[in-house]
Amino acid sequence: MMRRRVLRVLRCALLAATLAGLVWPAPVLAATGATLASLGSPSSGDLVEHPAQWDGKVIDFQGEAVGEVMRRGDSAWLHLNDDAYSRKAADDIALAGYNAGQAVWAPSELAAQVKICGDYSHRGDLVHVVGIFHAACPEHGGDMDIHAVKLEVVLPGSPIARAVSGVRAAAAAALSLVAAGLWLLWRRRHRARGRAA
Repeated sequence: MMRRRVLRVLRCALLAATLAGLVWPAPVLAATGATLASLGSPSSGDLVEHPAQWDGKVIDFQGEAVGEVMRRGDSAWLHLNDDAYSRKAADDIALAGYNAGQAVWAPSELAAQVKICGDYSHRGDLVHVVGIFHAACPEHGGDMDIHAVKLEVVLPGSPIARAVSGVRAAAAAALSLVAAGLWLLWRRRHRARGRAA
């Protein structure tokens, strides 16, 4: 009788530990000695193209924080782009390709580490998250997202200095002169028609 009771308690404890690992994987990572290298590291393209492969799994994801951190109570949304732009140095930014990234839902205290989000004038913080990927998150209306349990700013953001190209400045000046000349010509003809009438 006592043996059955002990086995039942052990089974319940094992079940509780397993469920705790599914709901909150950070302690499981620490307890099992898992490292970031042992986790899946999919790109946003991998997540979009093969969502079933990653759904419900603990992944690590890295990208540039863009837009803004949107706080919602004790949690916050942020968007991490892992496209070609997020991996280049600020001086190497050239227009090519497209933007790609993932929405991340994180506790506010973790999201508070993000200080600079990318926009036209700034390179955003390069952020690394570990969390559970949801192909269709039931908590957030079926949207694809990552629920972060760990967040780290790998590289702080910075302003982007944009130099004015001499060729573009000359082209703008020339086009302005052409536009002014056409406007003067139109105005002269319009006045001449008014006098003739």
